[in-house]
Amino acid sequence: MPSVTHREFTFAGGWLDRSDNHRSDSAWIESLMRAPESRFLPFLGLDVGLQMASFDLAWIEGKALPITLDSADCIFLGLDENDIGHFSIALDETTNKDFEILVSEFMDVRSVALQLGDKHAAVIAQARSLLDWHARHGYCAACGEPSVMQRGGSQRECTGKTCGTIHFPRTDPVVIMLVESPEGDECLLGRSPGYPDGLVSVLAGFVEPAESLEEAVVRELKEEAGVDCENMRYFASQPWPFPSSLMIACFARAKSKQLLVNIHELEWARWFSRKEIRLLFEGRLDGMTAPQPIAIAHHMLKHWLQSDTKLS
Repeated sequence: MPSVTHREFTFAGGWLDRSDNHRSDSAWIESLMRAPESRFLPFLGLDVGLQMASFDLAWIEGKALPITLDSADCIFLGLDENDIGHFSIALDETTNKDFEILVSEFMDVRSVALQLGDKHAAVIAQARSLLDWHARHGYCAACGEPSVMQRGGSQRECTGKTCGTIHFPRTDPVVIMLVESPEGDECLLGRSPGYPDGLVSVLAGFVEPAESLEEAVVRELKEEAGVDCENMRYFASQPWPFPSSLMIACFARAKSKQLLVNIHELEWARWFSRKEIRLLFEGRLDGMTAPQPIAIAHHMLKHWLQSDTKLS
């Protein structure tokens, strides 16, 4: 099989240096935040700010910010090749009014990635995941006391006098599997209840505690579709900021084509031939739609389609 790198997928391949060696220096973060050339990307909730005239991200230079910021308002995303700091800002309904001239519209990250392409996807994925994590973790999970942002937003610390627990952003591992039939001429697709109308895709599921990736692939396929599989192979990975998962793509081969679909997990699942997958990508298969190019499932199907023999 041809080699694949993670940078080929949307939401990976970030272009900012996260500068971990400087993050513990609060004075450095503060100085960078005050620099007039530093750039700030506003979010309202989890939607990112856009400039609709140029249809681009609404990066705002520090010298043009309409409000005064402190380090609790900003998440440090990293430095560009010119050592210019890039931050994200979480706005509320009040501060949003101060940005009305600078930001035309706020849009969900998935739509922005689809329309602007991979160039911007990694940085908005990083910002969205961190903003979501901070919004959900204002209190210490160990003692219940308030926690505060530290190291430019890369961690939080409990303010409890006898606690002081440090909390780090979590990333949830998800296995996503393309399983082919024993003969290698068909692959298994299904439809989850929460999917948009018409969408079908490969199967996926969260890795559970004390479980390897191989075990998760085997378990998920068995639980969701009643499929026993073998010969699991890693393909690639993709950050998925909804809210903060890591999609770990694998191929596997089914031992038989017998299915027992779990209706609590899937609406349905069935085997698709290569001809049907081609029709699916062409939008000519019974009203079904393929995963969009921003999803690693799209590239897994394309990869399988382009291989004329078993992926073994």
